[in-house]
Amino acid sequence: MATTIKKRKAHRKSREGCVQCKERHAKCNEVHPQCLQCKRANILCSFSSPSLSITPLNEDSLVDLELLDHWHRHSVTGFLSETTMHLQHDLVRLGFSHHYLLNSILSLTALQLYSQDQSQSKWYTRAVAHNQAAITRARPHLHSLDQTQHRALLGFSAFASMYTVAEPPLRTAHVRSLQAQFDPIEELLRALQFSRSTTVFVRQNFSPLIISESWLLAKPGGNRGEGLQDLEIRFPQLAPLRECIERWCEGGQRAACLHAVEELFSRITKLLDNSEDSESAKVIWGWGIEVDQIFLDMCWARHAMALVILAHFTVLMSFVKKFWCMRIWPGALLGHIRQVLGDEWEDALKWASISSSGWQHWYRGRRLAAA
Repeated sequence: MATTIKKRKAHRKSREGCVQCKERHAKCNEVHPQCLQCKRANILCSFSSPSLSITPLNEDSLVDLELLDHWHRHSVTGFLSETTMHLQHDLVRLGFSHHYLLNSILSLTALQLYSQDQSQSKWYTRAVAHNQAAITRARPHLHSLDQTQHRALLGFSAFASMYTVAEPPLRTAHVRSLQAQFDPIEELLRALQFSRSTTVFVRQNFSPLIISESWLLAKPGGNRGEGLQDLEIRFPQLAPLRECIERWCEGGQRAACLHAVEELFSRITKLLDNSEDSESAKVIWGWGIEVDQIFLDMCWARHAMALVILAHFTVLMSFVKKFWCMRIWPGALLGHIRQVLGDEWEDALKWASISSSGWQHWYRGRRLAAA
């Protein structure tokens, strides 16, 4: 006679049971907000109270939290008034809905931390990763514009432009060994071209209201009431520079170089007359956005006269030489241009070669003596 083997009655295992039932090894019926076992025992059920996930924060999450803390406690984008500081904090909240904006904020913050201590290569690695993520995530929104994205895209454009300025001089030795030798002229022109493109994009696609409210865009030009002749009275070194332009340039190139020089010294005048301008970095960077494309093309072609004018841009940049994004640029750019041009153009570069602090003290002293 065959023996009948009784099968054990199958039952559904409780995999999402409450904490109390798991501790008592009891079967939980997983009823919310209080399971049957806890109700019978008249005890508090974990289903009826909120609980945190037991999944630990990973290393990247902790690093990003540290970056956000640094962004809120320090002025990553330059000296800001109390009003603009609040706006900067608001962009973080906006970034939680538009992740490409948050990525651009984190990339810029990581880059600033790396500029403070370049032995901490983790910050450079994090900056590059967030910058790449920001561009990848923003690209679809740039192709298919939606009004709800305008403020986030405006912030992304500004922070991405700032990143293109700050990153090249900070590249690690390992990264530079994989690329061509660092060329300050080429890198600066790339950064200017990126800023010009994003500015054109914003002006063509965003409402005037959003543009007018923004503190992120580069500031307009200097004291427009002063023409080139008026500027020559304030800056004697401008006359020989203009004579060089007349001698070495013709037609459209001459007009582009004269405009670049007038725009440059107009902005120098503006900063000298408003030394406490909290947004001086935007006044400075706006020069590269306002100059004629012909002038930038001449710089790309290493036209000697254009490079002489570009060397004078380092005087303007020196107004914010303590700002981490610009700190390395004046010396690196001027030194490279002097190497490219050689001794033949040393006299034309003499004024630009004077240290920024010494020159500003000299200029203010000259004005006081004249008064």
